[in-house]
Amino acid sequence: MTQAALTAVSPFGQRLRGYLAERFPLIGHGLLIVSYGSSNQFLARALTHPGESMHYGWSSAACALVLLCLFFHLRVFDEHKDFAEDSRNHPQRMLQRGIVTLRELRGLAYVALTLELVVAALHSRAALVAVVIAQAFSLLMLKEFFVGPWLRRHFLLYATSHMLIMPLFALVVFAFATRLPPWEAPGWFVLYAFVGFFVTFNWEVSRKIRSPEDEREGVESYTKIFGTYGAAWVVLGIRVIDTGLVALVGAHLGLAPWFYGALVALFLLCAAGFLQYRLRTSSATAKRMETYAGLYIVAFDLILAVALARHYGFFLGEGA
Repeated sequence: MTQAALTAVSPFGQRLRGYLAERFPLIGHGLLIVSYGSSNQFLARALTHPGESMHYGWSSAACALVLLCLFFHLRVFDEHKDFAEDSRNHPQRMLQRGIVTLRELRGLAYVALTLELVVAALHSRAALVAVVIAQAFSLLMLKEFFVGPWLRRHFLLYATSHMLIMPLFALVVFAFATRLPPWEAPGWFVLYAFVGFFVTFNWEVSRKIRSPEDEREGVESYTKIFGTYGAAWVVLGIRVIDTGLVALVGAHLGLAPWFYGALVALFLLCAAGFLQYRLRTSSATAKRMETYAGLYIVAFDLILAVALARHYGFFLGEGA
């Protein structure tokens, strides 16, 4: 059944599938979790157990499930705190049309939060501590750090504060991969954890770049803050930072030259999107900025994961 044919009395399973397709596509998030989880767990093992092979085991699967739940409950939290604004600006969405309700989503969020805790507790104390820290920060995000009206008046600070959840997610992966608490993460891992912050922030800016004819009253965008081309330059500047940080991590580990070539190729691809927007500003080239940013989020993690697997070796099953 298509989304347009769904109503508030359609079976819940159909309504949920429609909502997920609209606001939380599982294939896209699955790719993100595979790439993000792989790079962070492989890096964690390379730094804490140098010389040992990379591997996937039940800990990897448990971590992937927890990451999926974490990202989903964040989506539900956003739906709750942004409901009034989204009702004004996006009345066509399924939630705003009443096809799914906040109450139903809240119930699913409770299930996700419970699964996170149960799976982490079954894994290790370190994983449980990391998940609790990430959950606590997400609750602060839901409450907008108890300064919501002030924070919403400072759009850039609002976005920055919310992107800080990404390093905490990386530390969740670290705990699952090593059974060590977050505060024992090596400095190089923490550095890479903040690459996740910059990459996600890059995507956040990219998806809110608008050509002049697409700007809407009451809808925030980074082109309103930085100007039509200023926002694109911010994207490119952040891309230089996150690419440079990933390269530093690779250099510390002594990864093969092809790793840096792949990073340069990925950077140039994203830079091509910038040039397209800069030279021929339109709705299509503005949207392309978001597409390239989304591609980078998945690709740079996969490049590091593959490089680590090739450098140290790889097998399926739990390590010794």
